[in-house]
Amino acid sequence: MEDFSPRITKRREDLSSDVPIIENLNSALEELFFIEHPQYKKRTPDITGMVDEFIASHRDDDCFIYYPSRNRTIHTVTEELYFRLRTSRNRNIVVQDEQLKFRDLVVGIAGLSVGSAILEAIAISGGPKRIKIADFDTVEVTNLNRIRAGLPDVGLNKTHVAAENVWELDPFAELTLFDQGISRDTIDSFIAGTPRLNVFIDEMDSLDLKIIGRMICRANKIPVLMATDNGDGVILDVERFDLEPERKLFHGLIPEMDVEALKNLSFKEWLRLATQIVGPEYLTESMQDSLLQIGKTIPAVPQLGASASIAGSAMCFALRKIANGEDMPSGRYTINLEEKLISHYLDPDMVDARKKKTEMFLKSFGQ
Repeated sequence: MEDFSPRITKRREDLSSDVPIIENLNSALEELFFIEHPQYKKRTPDITGMVDEFIASHRDDDCFIYYPSRNRTIHTVTEELYFRLRTSRNRNIVVQDEQLKFRDLVVGIAGLSVGSAILEAIAISGGPKRIKIADFDTVEVTNLNRIRAGLPDVGLNKTHVAAENVWELDPFAELTLFDQGISRDTIDSFIAGTPRLNVFIDEMDSLDLKIIGRMICRANKIPVLMATDNGDGVILDVERFDLEPERKLFHGLIPEMDVEALKNLSFKEWLRLATQIVGPEYLTESMQDSLLQIGKTIPAVPQLGASASIAGSAMCFALRKIANGEDMPSGRYTINLEEKLISHYLDPDMVDARKKKTEMFLKSFGQ
């Protein structure tokens, strides 16, 4: 596999003479001055000398970052200063100690559909530096409603596209790429191999790998997080196997099963089991209607880019709490925009109508 990760060096002489260099050092150091001297503003009179002196005193805190895929080099600040700059506007919603513990977490994301939005949210918020990502699939036009990619990326491996997006934002990120996806032969290495995960994020479609992954995490006391699109909202599952090593898989929603039995499931059986895991009572009306139309009027489970973004935000929140040892218990959490934004959503008659519709939905699956 071609290595397209950024090349970072302190020495200008290490650079190819035919690669353009974009100068960012002085502007980055000027920004840093105002971050470290918040009493001043950029238009404050008579501070030009102070700014110039600050820049001169930090001129050696620099590096050159070469991006192979773009064939260009950025001259900017070192990793420590870059991280300070990039996370400066997080303060004090996220205080420095919380940010550093979040950065130190080791996370794995298996599946880069919703997982792509989660990865983007992690990277943009200054989250884990060490991340494993996995997806065997290529970007298709139908993916462009929800993953961070564009038309030039169609046909490229999702793992490669996701990695390049992260590195353009965080060139110091240490990514381990499983561009062939995860299989029964590699899932243990993904979760427990070097670097060993602190949190496993499951965004896979394969039910047998979901179950095997949780078995591995339970044995190794690694928490599992999963975000599921739900119409205009998201269902977030937290399984704290680190705190509850005897905890049942999927909150006990399905019985402990022989994974071999999952190999030959029909699509309808797979959909029934997946719906049982998600919990039909949590599904929005539009999602219930959509699931009944799969294979009839639509080819696959619908997903919205806006919902994927919500999933990324929710996942970042949960990861920060886990990284900092704060309260983030096992359970199922719903973020439902309809509930929050539709004024009559919780009226008794509407609640009763949704309950009856869910009962009809269950009967359609023989439950």
